[in-house]
Amino acid sequence: MHRWALRMVLLACLALLSTPSGAGARRTDAHAYRFEQVWSTAIRLLRVDYGFPVRDRDPDIGYLLFDYTDRGRSHPGSLELVPFEADNGQPQVRVTLSVPAMPAYIERMILDKLERKLREDHGEPLPAPRRRPATPPSDDDEATEDDDAAEVPESD
Repeated sequence: MHRWALRMVLLACLALLSTPSGAGARRTDAHAYRFEQVWSTAIRLLRVDYGFPVRDRDPDIGYLLFDYTDRGRSHPGSLELVPFEADNGQPQVRVTLSVPAMPAYIERMILDKLERKLREDHGEPLPAPRRRPATPPSDDDEATEDDDAAEVPESD
């Protein structure tokens, strides 16, 4: 009886360890390409390269619903694109992918493939904008400051 209970505990532990980790997780990347480039590349990647059915899409809000298919089974997934400006002033697109029923490495694999496809289709990402140097004060500004300092009344 004791061995039977031990076997059941071991089987339960193995079952827990073999379930996909990261279920319900979301993966996010940022890309320094125009929104239109990322949107069209993501659509082609999911529909053409992977052959996933796209259930709904709205380019105005940057949202896409698709079915991740694996071994004849279909799992709902979503892709969200949000344009933003990075700290250095560079326009970028944040891509968030979620396939809750699958392990996290599936989302990572799709995002990595999207990054490679963006580089193949559109070349290197946009360079960061150059910071403009602070404009030095003109000679007129300096003269005005000197004149103001010279006009300080003297105390008696």
